Amino acid sequence: MKNQWEGGSSGRVAAIDLGTNTFLLLIAEMDRGKVRPLLEKETVVRLGKGLQKEGLISENSMRRGWQTLSEYLVLCKEWRVQRVFAVGTSALREAKNATDFLQRIQEKLDLTVEVISGEEEACLSYTAVARDLDNSETSIMVIDVGGGSTELIRGRGDRILERVSLPMGLVRFTERFLTSNPVRPEEYHAMEREIQVQLDRIPQSPDPVTLVSVGGTGTTLASVAQGLSEFDAERIHHFVLKGDALRRQLTLFLSKTIEQRKAIPGLPPARADVILAGAAILCRTMERLRCPSVLISSHGVRYGLLYQKLTAPVHGARGL
Repeated sequence: MKNQWEGGSSGRVAAIDLGTNTFLLLIAEMDRGKVRPLLEKETVVRLGKGLQKEGLISENSMRRGWQTLSEYLVLCKEWRVQRVFAVGTSALREAKNATDFLQRIQEKLDLTVEVISGEEEACLSYTAVARDLDNSETSIMVIDVGGGSTELIRGRGDRILERVSLPMGLVRFTERFLTSNPVRPEEYHAMEREIQVQLDRIPQSPDPVTLVSVGGTGTTLASVAQGLSEFDAERIHHFVLKGDALRRQLTLFLSKTIEQRKAIPGLPPARADVILAGAAILCRTMERLRCPSVLISSHGVRYGLLYQKLTAPVHGARGL
């Protein structure tokens, strides 16, 4: 079946990121080669819930995902979007029954979802940041701590120098290691050891880098750091999160039950159970790269996807 969203002029466009933990929608217009956002929406779907045990996307997760996509496409029609691009990441790369879910979306919603590799995901994240910062002089390292994997990309300007996708994510590691409530110290330390094993694959950059975090983990930590009562993109985008502040958050999350974390200002209740793993991955990466702070970006794969589809591509390079 032909995708109802294919073809037509660029006009208003949309990008949907089907992540392991969260689905994200961006409705935008292209303005002089830049993505100008009109509407953004985030829904915690937990597509990858239980994936580590069974290797399958559960029926409940599929139902949540399908319902979320249905709502997103209604918004696209209301905003008179002419083209929709959708990509799936870690959970859809790994699940044995991913094809069943994708076929259901195609048949019921007439939407084609492209499942991208970890390397492609990394390139999209980098593209979003590079086009936003628009600085060709400084080396940047982009980190995207997702539900099932973490992408790291080093580059300068539009050129990617190194990239890697690591099999560590906030949903994956929460389910694998952090099974008690509150989390026991030995569980947390076991997770830290595995994070270090993964990070040992990353060589030190030959020159100083600006570390930039994209995705929900970074924006949530920026929200907590500022005690925001609701998501405020203007206060989160380009917020500088210092290492000491992040370590204080880690101590706070570790000391509380999931229900107690839900009362922390700035922390969305839907992320309360997985934020400890996400914060630990980001914190240990900062230490590994010797970065005293991280710049938070509210852009990510969905922005990079529009740049990839509608503008000149960023130049890729070898893996880390």
